[in-house]
Amino acid sequence: MGMLALIRADFIKQRHTFYFGIHTAFPMAGAILFVFYFLIYKNVDELKRLCLLLELTAMAFPPLISMIVGLNITQEERASHFQNLLAVPDRRKILLAKFAALYLSGIFSLALLFALFAIGAGMSRTEMSPWGLLIQSVLGLAMGSFVIYALHLFLSLKFGLGISMLWGVFECLQCVLYSNIELHGLWRYIPFSWSVNWVHDVLTGKLAANAMHWVLVSALSAGSLFAILHWFSRWEGRKNDE
Repeated sequence: MGMLALIRADFIKQRHTFYFGIHTAFPMAGAILFVFYFLIYKNVDELKRLCLLLELTAMAFPPLISMIVGLNITQEERASHFQNLLAVPDRRKILLAKFAALYLSGIFSLALLFALFAIGAGMSRTEMSPWGLLIQSVLGLAMGSFVIYALHLFLSLKFGLGISMLWGVFECLQCVLYSNIELHGLWRYIPFSWSVNWVHDVLTGKLAANAMHWVLVSALSAGSLFAILHWFSRWEGRKNDE
């Protein structure tokens, strides 16, 4: 079965769950709150307002990802104790398709959130019209969430929903911390800081200066997914399911 067919099959499994509702309701609610904030505090510098909204998105993503990925894996566990994932010739392909479905859903929600925000805030009518900065920042948030999805896929498979959500809360707190300090050197390679660091680099004009750093971050993100796929190819399920 081709990759596209596997991704489609994973979406079909979610038809009678809250999966699609979560990926539309949360960004719509977030966009409404963002628009109200952006329009009410017009006396605050536009870039500062935009930075705060992007940072809040980076903080909210980890716990939401942990919940969505954890529930998705719990569904597989309850349906067949992971046999639909394990009892196939190329299980890595199955897991890669699941990751792609989850990640693409997250990208859709992120795009929907900021598309609705941009329309509601009337950014095209503002004096600065920071469309370019917004698009670059959103792309960075999408890139930064890649490793978060991969990590929670591993945590949910290995330990379950509870550990995944607990770690998501920890990641959120780390994002809060990194939004208030400027990291340098090796500290910039902490995965939880990537989204916030990207936003700061974009809004302060340092993105080009840190280009090599972001190339390495992209390589680390891809490497983390490959490592999890390799682990999954040897995984035999949780001990309590054996």
